[in-house]
Amino acid sequence: MARFAPMATWRLGWFLVLLFGCRSDPLRGPNHGPEQLHLALGEKPSVVTVTFMSAVSYNRSSCSINGTSNGTTFVRTYEGTSKVYNNEGWLGRIHSVRMDEVPVNVRLSYSCDGTSWHEFQSPPAVGTFPITIAAVADLGENCDKAGCGNATIASLAADSTYSMLLHAGDIAYTGGDENIWDHFMKEIEPIARERPYMVCVGNHEHFNNFTGYEVRFTMPGAAASNGNLWYSFDYGGVHFMTFSTEHHLNIQLPFIKADLEIASANRETVPWIVVFAHKPLYCSTNDYYDCEIHSLYLRKELEPLFQAYQVDLFLGGHLHNYERTWPVVQNVTVAKSYSNPKATVHAVIGNAGDSEGLTNRWEECPDWSVIRQASLGYARLHFESSTKLNFDLIDSVNRSVIDTFTIERPVPRTEAGVSVYV
Repeated sequence: MARFAPMATWRLGWFLVLLFGCRSDPLRGPNHGPEQLHLALGEKPSVVTVTFMSAVSYNRSSCSINGTSNGTTFVRTYEGTSKVYNNEGWLGRIHSVRMDEVPVNVRLSYSCDGTSWHEFQSPPAVGTFPITIAAVADLGENCDKAGCGNATIASLAADSTYSMLLHAGDIAYTGGDENIWDHFMKEIEPIARERPYMVCVGNHEHFNNFTGYEVRFTMPGAAASNGNLWYSFDYGGVHFMTFSTEHHLNIQLPFIKADLEIASANRETVPWIVVFAHKPLYCSTNDYYDCEIHSLYLRKELEPLFQAYQVDLFLGGHLHNYERTWPVVQNVTVAKSYSNPKATVHAVIGNAGDSEGLTNRWEECPDWSVIRQASLGYARLHFESSTKLNFDLIDSVNRSVIDTFTIERPVPRTEAGVSVYV
């Protein structure tokens, strides 16, 4: 896949800097030690990864963790890896530190410079409840236009009720400027250094062949071999899977099918399945291509799998507004109820805010659409138990609940690959 081409560009660019020594414009990037810290889940609850940026001269890729587990206080130090990244006049070092044997579901603190310590809640054991997460899409750096995401970032930072943040694509709105990556990651750092920040790729990450997105995050599992484009993980009693709507699905479908098949067979331990990706399967914004062409393509390829393996919820963005559906398949409303739904529920959560603003233009309301609105907000999902999920849309400005619904259903017990939905 062509995505690997930029690797040679980084090395060549760094080599040219060393060879020729000076440039007509000053290099940009970090000029000191650790900054832009963000956590990510590993392949199991006892693994957490810290990623951070620094100046090239700062080559200390280690973090220490301390805490108390089962009455015993411990301190551990982990050595990580780093690489020099040079792109479009930006020069810095990117560090990744894998912390393993982390006790589950306890308050811990860590430091990557020996001075500044940050608290976080370690991941819950697989299969446990309750858990609460937040989710956004289309969230850009702070700006001074109507519809910018300033209020969302501030509200997320003030909200202590969730333990993980999902970002379903379109991160920072860089326009290819690596400095904007820096700005945004510094703004999100107070949130992302204290809880896992799990991301997927959107169309605004396409610059430089998705290189900025690829190098700045360390997602788990399959992500290591595909540039963070598709992967999955379990968090408590919820299985999360993501894929790229910006790349051909034919190279991803084997992973998607295999992952959902395994997740469906594991329902007794991890009862919920949530898929998140950037572009939606259902939307009714006045956007012909995204809501009438591309969404149909995604439905054709993905809905048979969502049905067969009983995906509970799909979270998307791309449209800068909020819209949720009834349980729906093949453009048909299965039921106007969230009690024991027989198809996937979809939510567009692209209203987090960015420099392009919100979109409040709609086509005629389809039968499957429950609510549509365009104000700044983010989703908060509370998985109360193996059978109950509460979904709230939070107003970023006043932190009130704009919309709420609850999915209740028994844990599916059917053989994997056999649909009870249709």
